[in-house]
Amino acid sequence: MLRTLTTTAPMIAALMIVVLLFEPPALHPSDRIPTLRVLTGLTGGHLALTSSQIEAALTLGRQGEPPTYALTQVEGAGQPGSRPAGVVYTPFLRVAWASYAREATGRPLRANEVPGWMRAAVVYVAMRAPVETASGAPLFLSAVPADTPTCCRQPQPTLVKPLWMTDDVTALTRFGAHVPFGDLAVIAAYPPTILQPGIDIVTFRRVDAITGEKSLEMRGRLDPDVAIDWR
Repeated sequence: MLRTLTTTAPMIAALMIVVLLFEPPALHPSDRIPTLRVLTGLTGGHLALTSSQIEAALTLGRQGEPPTYALTQVEGAGQPGSRPAGVVYTPFLRVAWASYAREATGRPLRANEVPGWMRAAVVYVAMRAPVETASGAPLFLSAVPADTPTCCRQPQPTLVKPLWMTDDVTALTRFGAHVPFGDLAVIAAYPPTILQPGIDIVTFRRVDAITGEKSLEMRGRLDPDVAIDWR
């Protein structure tokens, strides 16, 4: 379970400045999913990458295509299955992907060229759309304790609010990553505190059914080993 996140007005203002300086979405409001608002969150005690970590990430990218951390799809209560519902890009992986992309040009990326937003203590989460379609129903995103349903409280509780979210794939391609899914629905930035065991990240739509309102979900969960030992 995540630690309770509390803020004061000055802290929120300071965080918003950090987001604008180091994590610019570079997107117009019209480019964002209309039903989702840009929200703020805290990064806890995590810091941006150190010089040695940046060098390690650059080396990884020069050696070949970097990995991503998969959020395995959970279709019901219990353990995840084998399909990905989403992927996670940590600061380390963003730098590695940028290094990999630059390597293809024959001009290796250097540490002094890595921008602040790329190495900042923010993780990107790219999530697929719910498998069942619901034309016209708004799309929502929530982080909840494992197996907690997303139906049907208003507003939907969430453990951590995203710093920003968008459906524009340039949020990924700007650091060299491929678009991971044909049915990619949303990309969101979170504080690193989201990467803990026992948390589900869910995209969902609320629809009316014969038995009442229900959620159509795409639910992803980070492998426990990765959640404990990510970089």
